[in-house]
Amino acid sequence: MMPRQVNTTEMDEFCQLLFRTLDRLGGDLLPLFLSERPTAYEKYPRLLLGCIRYYDNVEAGFEEWKSKVLRDASDYRREQEFPELLALKKWLLDHRGLFEGRKDNLNHLKRSLYARAYEYLYPRRLLTGAYAEANRGNPDALEEDAIRANFRRVVQPHIAKLAQVYGEGERLQTIVTEAEEFLLANRQRYRWKLREMEAMETPEEAAGN
Repeated sequence: MMPRQVNTTEMDEFCQLLFRTLDRLGGDLLPLFLSERPTAYEKYPRLLLGCIRYYDNVEAGFEEWKSKVLRDASDYRREQEFPELLALKKWLLDHRGLFEGRKDNLNHLKRSLYARAYEYLYPRRLLTGAYAEANRGNPDALEEDAIRANFRRVVQPHIAKLAQVYGEGERLQTIVTEAEEFLLANRQRYRWKLREMEAMETPEEAAGN
């Protein structure tokens, strides 16, 4: 028998939807910084694939995974972003033939999860990190109004570099919009992280004076 072809277009679509859902739910479902270990990128996507494989049933696997994800999601994002989970479930049910009885597809996804998640997060975290770094020592810059007013201007040089990779069209605009939304939703976490970084630097600065 000829091996069945992995449908990479639909796999790509699934991963984009999965990563977007996890990112919007907050918590540590996907890493805040790109320096995290591969396991931080793979944990929750792998869990979904494992649940589907265990039951060989998209709906049963998704429901078990959903209960775990909702426990670990950010408290104030859980209710707001619940429709994202429902959209992911609908996509899975509409494409259940990709997963049920398809260990080949599930294995392909498992092997490529880290690379796919990193590729998804890289441009988004590049922009949010650049904004936070540019405003280190200025906590007011992480207020909602300041982000909405200044984000795109501050990170414009990075957007220009990303345009060389992703083009100037819809794909780039989606990345920029989602990065801004992520920064707005996680601004307290960035504020805390910047304070932590400043505290670490203070002794060195004092030694240098």
